[in-house]
Amino acid sequence: MRNLMRSTLLSLSFLVCVGSAEAQYNTKKYIKRNRKAATMTCGNSTIYSRGLLVEGAKVFSGNSDGSMYYYNTEKEKVQLLFKLDGFVEMRDIERSGDFLIGIQSGEDGKLVRLNMNGGAKIIEKPEWKGLFIDGIDMIENRGFLMGDPVDGFFSLYHTNDGGKNWLPCKGKVPAEKGEAGFSSSGTNVQLLNDSTYAFISGGEKSQFYISKDNGKSWESVLLPFYPGESSGAFSMHFSTDQTGVIVGGDYVNSDLMLNTAYFTRDGGKSWYNSVHSPRGYRSCVFEKNGVYYTSGRNGIDFSLDNGENWIPFADGPYYSLGANEAQLVATTKQGKIQLFDLISPDTKN
Repeated sequence: MRNLMRSTLLSLSFLVCVGSAEAQYNTKKYIKRNRKAATMTCGNSTIYSRGLLVEGAKVFSGNSDGSMYYYNTEKEKVQLLFKLDGFVEMRDIERSGDFLIGIQSGEDGKLVRLNMNGGAKIIEKPEWKGLFIDGIDMIENRGFLMGDPVDGFFSLYHTNDGGKNWLPCKGKVPAEKGEAGFSSSGTNVQLLNDSTYAFISGGEKSQFYISKDNGKSWESVLLPFYPGESSGAFSMHFSTDQTGVIVGGDYVNSDLMLNTAYFTRDGGKSWYNSVHSPRGYRSCVFEKNGVYYTSGRNGIDFSLDNGENWIPFADGPYYSLGANEAQLVATTKQGKIQLFDLISPDTKN
């Protein structure tokens, strides 16, 4: 009887521990808190932003109508910086020195190089006609650009002069049938340092690609997202050369939680499925102060353990994420951005 009671108590203790662990990943306390998040709007309720760059109180958004807006979150000021007929949806913004670089994701590939001291230049290449550009990343004057496959190969370009000139990467990367990029937030590419380029693909096959010699040679790792025209890897973020997260899923079945997030601890050589997944399809992932955040059509989640487990953060449709030292910035519908208090990396649930 004594052994039976001990066994029963141990079983009950185990169930309590498991229940407590599950409860912390299903908590709604952050969702309730974040319903009152501060909101700013550009005044155009017909647009939304997939491109986002946050620099302290300065926020720049690349919008669905090809425009670029500037928000000052301290002064609560909003200003239109760029709008040009013929320049359609802008899905990514990066900085190089005094210049902001925005990509056009549409029938033809274009860049705008906007001088913060005045003036803008449209950058086009003959081979970009008909090219859908998925994303860019910049570290000072070094930049990497990825576009959808043309003639069976991904379109990969780089620059070393701040985006004035773009040359094809020497190493060619073949694409499988039905494999392409998803430019849902311009975050499917990343420069890990000035010689290491990485990008992800989705569709019928999802893969992680990395080059450590400025695009001369490439390695690939298969990612176990479900294959399909609307599913795969959508967004990637490495917080260090070794630690990274990839999110995605199926944007048609956006509440499906299976196989939506993976993490690596070895620089992308191996990827592991999250134990507690985000609450569905996710189109952007971002890290600040050791905490990862990911957003999608039904909300934002965060992770305190580099993508292994995800906790609900906010409800609602969100496109892109960025942060300053105090706030998480998220773009949403009707020309709005929302500002949330950051999660402390020491948070205990």
